[in-house]
Amino acid sequence: MSTAIASRTTKSDLALLLARILLASLFVFSGLQKALHYNGAVDWAASHGISVAAYLMWAVIALELGASALVVSGWHAREGAWALMLWVLWTGFWFHRFWEPPPQMWQIMVDDFFHHLVMAGGFLYVAVCGPGSLVIHRHLHRGDRVSASGAIRPSP
Repeated sequence: MSTAIASRTTKSDLALLLARILLASLFVFSGLQKALHYNGAVDWAASHGISVAAYLMWAVIALELGASALVVSGWHAREGAWALMLWVLWTGFWFHRFWEPPPQMWQIMVDDFFHHLVMAGGFLYVAVCGPGSLVIHRHLHRGDRVSASGAIRPSP
């Protein structure tokens, strides 16, 4: 990190970056798992009533990895956060129907459902308030260059 950038970086900026990384981490993991175990992911989704899972799985992988990259990098973070918020709401209602399971499964399903609501709340926060000041696009947009050491040099 260059001295100019480091001098403007606050603890809040770092905390917002960490929050974005933590929010997206599940979807980086999930997207990679689906890509590495594609047939298993398709079979699991099909067993939960997604009859076209084989056709949609690559789109799901792209959504999870792509939107996560947007959120973490800060470049179009709001759009990535909206996409992941809608995704976790849909998957929460589709896969964690706590109003249907037998009594011995109710607590697990309700916990999983509310975990989705909590994630949706985090993504909604990023979508509405933005990513904070530590974002890649601000440096790329200005034409700054990254040196071999990793320091960002302002363009002339």
